[in-house]
Amino acid sequence: MPGLILSAYAAAPALDSWHRADEAAYLSAAASLPHVAGLELPFYGRGLNQYDGGWFLEAVRQLPPHLAFTVTTIPDTMHRLSRERAFGIASLDEEGRRAGLAAVFRAAEAVRSLNDTLGRRAVTSVHLFSAPRPAPGAPAGMSAGALVASLAELADYAWDGARPVLEHCDAGTGSGPLIKGFLPVEAEIDAILAADAGVGLAVNWARSVIEQRDVSAPVRHLKLAGDAGVLAGVVLSGCSPVDTRFGRAWDDTHLPPAPLEPGSLLTADRIREFAVAASVETPGSPRCLYRGLKVSAPRGATVDQRIALVSGSIAAVREAGF
Repeated sequence: MPGLILSAYAAAPALDSWHRADEAAYLSAAASLPHVAGLELPFYGRGLNQYDGGWFLEAVRQLPPHLAFTVTTIPDTMHRLSRERAFGIASLDEEGRRAGLAAVFRAAEAVRSLNDTLGRRAVTSVHLFSAPRPAPGAPAGMSAGALVASLAELADYAWDGARPVLEHCDAGTGSGPLIKGFLPVEAEIDAILAADAGVGLAVNWARSVIEQRDVSAPVRHLKLAGDAGVLAGVVLSGCSPVDTRFGRAWDDTHLPPAPLEPGSLLTADRIREFAVAASVETPGSPRCLYRGLKVSAPRGATVDQRIALVSGSIAAVREAGF
């Protein structure tokens, strides 16, 4: 089985408070865990750390040299949407779409900065999102057509070896209250194909389940992406229909798998089903490029507790064949 791209930032101490020593200890321990082939790093609008970008680049430079990296723009996307409802690369509002493209341009700059720091093309993919979301009481502010135009423009960005990848989130047409509320997976796939710009699609287990309130949704989304030949990655993250110590029911709180978190819908059987579906090659579709794991930690957890939770999650998903 290929190694995992660990979304270590989701369980990092910095989400609670900023202490360089704790963050360095956590980052080093997480990167050295068995089966970790790389890390997913968050983009915050100007860099890869919201407190001290220069320190963070140096900290990453101290990590094992074999690591690959994925950069996710979801922290910047959600922060911008909290202030600018029309922000995003799928926006029907041209000003909002241009703002989304400008943010992606800065993410590409962050990729090049990290690669330059490490002296190699270490970043393999950048997760983008089909924002904005429907505004309450107003028509949807995004479209597949706007996304096609943006994806075509992104082909001209200097990615320094990284591949732009749309990570699917719950859509505005899902079965429950919106968490992210972006475009449906079918529209994202159609836009990727129409743009023909080398963009891929990643399926996140929890985000597909949250959208449909259905644990079979992730495999359906995998098949759609695989049949279209655009599947670039798969990500395991848990969710729950009940409140847990990680957050509210059906929220995108990145629960660890069961039984580490008893309320998590991400059981061993469902991990195994997802892994098998991700490994099946369909006509015209290569095997997905990477496998990710994204889990969070309860607020106030110590560095050791965070690492134990991440390590236990890795062991659980590997035992289930992911």
